[in-house]
Amino acid sequence: MPVAQLDKSLETPVAEGHGTITIRVVVLEKGLAAAPAPGSVDETPVDAAAEELLPETDKRPISTFLEEPKRGRQVCVFLINGQRQHAWDNQFIMRDLELKYLRNRMLVVVDCDGLKPEAIADLMQGSRFQFYEGKVYAALESRVIATLKNDPDLRRLEEEAEDDISSLQAGDEAVKAALDQLIEAHHEAAPHTGHGHSQPGETTRDEGTPGQLVLTHDIVQEGQPQEGVAGAAPVLLLRPDIATIRLKPNEQRKFLIHSRPDEAWKILESLTLTFDPPVPELQVSRTTQLIGGEEVALRFVEPEGLDEDAYPIETTLRSMATFKGLPEPRVLERRVVVTPARKKTPRPPTPLKDDPTFVKVTSRQPIKILVGGADVHVKLRWDGKDELVSGTPPTWQLRVTVDSPSVEPQTFLTRPVDGRFELLIQATPGLTAGEQLKFDVEAVGPGKTLSTAFLADVVEPPSPRKLSAKQQGGGQRRPPYDLKYLTRSDWTDANLTCFDQPWTGMEAGSFDPPSAKSPLTIFINQDMDLLITYRDGLLAKKHAETTIQQRINKYTTHVAFHLYQMYLKTKEAKSQPEGNGDAPTPGMMRDEIQRVAHTLLKLMEVTL
Repeated sequence: MPVAQLDKSLETPVAEGHGTITIRVVVLEKGLAAAPAPGSVDETPVDAAAEELLPETDKRPISTFLEEPKRGRQVCVFLINGQRQHAWDNQFIMRDLELKYLRNRMLVVVDCDGLKPEAIADLMQGSRFQFYEGKVYAALESRVIATLKNDPDLRRLEEEAEDDISSLQAGDEAVKAALDQLIEAHHEAAPHTGHGHSQPGETTRDEGTPGQLVLTHDIVQEGQPQEGVAGAAPVLLLRPDIATIRLKPNEQRKFLIHSRPDEAWKILESLTLTFDPPVPELQVSRTTQLIGGEEVALRFVEPEGLDEDAYPIETTLRSMATFKGLPEPRVLERRVVVTPARKKTPRPPTPLKDDPTFVKVTSRQPIKILVGGADVHVKLRWDGKDELVSGTPPTWQLRVTVDSPSVEPQTFLTRPVDGRFELLIQATPGLTAGEQLKFDVEAVGPGKTLSTAFLADVVEPPSPRKLSAKQQGGGQRRPPYDLKYLTRSDWTDANLTCFDQPWTGMEAGSFDPPSAKSPLTIFINQDMDLLITYRDGLLAKKHAETTIQQRINKYTTHVAFHLYQMYLKTKEAKSQPEGNGDAPTPGMMRDEIQRVAHTLLKLMEVTL
């Protein structure tokens, strides 16, 4: 039976005075669920998409908690009097909560018994099997999403899951980075710089403030100079090129900030590094390289007694460089996330007392309230026993007051569990960006009052901004290679050979050296017999389409990289004086790439 990583309940009022709801969210440990009940394997989920490839067994950790025999993906249920009346599938976890890696491990139960009778009547006026989607439903939907969207516990688990996945993909990142670095160093093609499409996501740099330069170098696409306006080199790059720099406490991570083209580093005048927001515990050491960049080492020194509720710690690294003779600065931005160590000795729990002595904020400050955004969760802790605030009447009371220059946001305190509780702050309409709110949290007991306070800044949400014409786009060299995919119909082309031999089902790939009119051309045989067998095996196992595409892409990347290494070896051998170089023959190269492709496919077959 899977073990819960998180099990918490949050009670929150619904807008327009409809009453309150209690949201229980559970996240299970990674692992496989128990085998399905007999007869349930062939059942099709009620929410299955058309032509969706379904696994033979449901291996999600939450599978044993879903309904039999038609489980589907209904992971959020709404209850009235203990009976299910409505449900959402896991798309709301990915789309609305943006918790992609928790979608198969997360369950949400919304208890609607606290709603007013007229609100329940409005919801139940439709079908018995679902809520009527009117005004009450809209308020209920927005409240559930706003309460869970920025929950710090869910964000921490999502960051941990993303961290695990990023570590698995690090090898593939290194291969691509090495391939780009090598081929750019050996190709004589002319530079080509231009803007491409701006894509949404963390790799775009379209958000900014007036007067601030924003760089979009990592979304430049070759071959589309008509999109946007032409930019001018140089630009700043990161090596290895990653969108998020992930750190563990007390562990150092190094990377290189460099320019493209490399020779532009000689005219560098200044390079500054800033973090927004500042993180005092983040140590930065910089080492200037003689050629081609500056090495930066980041280390988060965890202070003694730092509460785990402070994680994850997020900031943005911004590097700005000025080059001699160029009026516009070059900017590089990367997201930095600090997550707790995986194996960490838990601190002994704080003894809870009948006569508590303190209450304090454990969330990392500053606290920011986004105008029109989701609820803000502020974590707190005290050393009083949980039952002190749960009696009838309770011995102690927890309360919060707000000092606001405009409207007072609605707040709600959860019940303590092992001395820990949360303050939920709703982004009430009427709050103005730039305001600073003061919150006082008090625990009032017999002849005694404990208190703590914190400040929260009201900030505007990110919005699209039109930048000036002086914005500098990232330059990218024209790719010094051409990657071509061959199918069975191409094998009869007399102009295409595989190392001087006709193409067959045994050949994996080949290359043609660069010439005065064409760059290095790498050929990948998509209809190789063993590759077809591997693809058919993935389909027989009913793998998802994205999974199959990812594995084929990984195979293609590795074969193409090995072909490029073979080209470098041949080029190096031919550059040696006669008799000193051992250039491989076409037959040797054909046999070598066949062995590499066969080994790679067999390895993927048994390990993935």
